[in-house]
Amino acid sequence: MEISLFQDNQTLRVERCILYPYPDLTRIWTRLWVTPTQDDDKPNLEVIVLDPDGSENCSVFMMAHAESRAETTLHLRNPVPGATYRVAVEMTQGVGDAQKVLDRHTFDMQLEFRDPERGAPGFGFGVDWDEVARKAARRD
Repeated sequence: MEISLFQDNQTLRVERCILYPYPDLTRIWTRLWVTPTQDDDKPNLEVIVLDPDGSENCSVFMMAHAESRAETTLHLRNPVPGATYRVAVEMTQGVGDAQKVLDRHTFDMQLEFRDPERGAPGFGFGVDWDEVARKAARRD
């Protein structure tokens, strides 16, 4: 009997994304969950943080990412506490002119510390923040 960990014909996408600014507000803890795939052509992942004026502050590009979860720390230049930053998360395949967008999400992030250990909601999509708070309350 063979048990497959992958679902055939499932569209590649970013399922969830969580960002939590660190207390110093110069770094942002970032985690992405993507659709698992057996394809040889692994997707690229990019997270871009835009300043309140719309210019790019920082970004990370993970080429041909093979894992179903990605985690990184973004480093902000000249952070403005309390300001609203725009975040774009993009999954692509290929490089150069052959690159195609598979999935894209945008959302706002208020630059303020939120403690994940206490169940505070972070920023992102695909997350049940109420469930995060309930789990943290059970730990206390």
